[in-house]
Amino acid sequence: MLSAVKRVLSFEMTIAEWIGTALMLAAPYVVVGMVWTAFNTDQVSATGVAWLVQLLGSVAFWPAMVFSAVCVA
Repeated sequence: MLSAVKRVLSFEMTIAEWIGTALMLAAPYVVVGMVWTAFNTDQVSATGVAWLVQLLGSVAFWPAMVFSAVCVA
């Protein structure tokens, strides 16, 4: 068990591999956030720059918005 942990921790990655891994892990989160925002546009009600900030916030914080929608309703 300990040797397996040491083998995983000794694995070297380049910066490009780290960036690619981060993008692959973040992609599902962003896609779900975009779908949540698309179906719940009533929460994005401002105009101009405020609208863009609300839209990006809705995509970024969709887990909290789902939790609040389920618990309040």
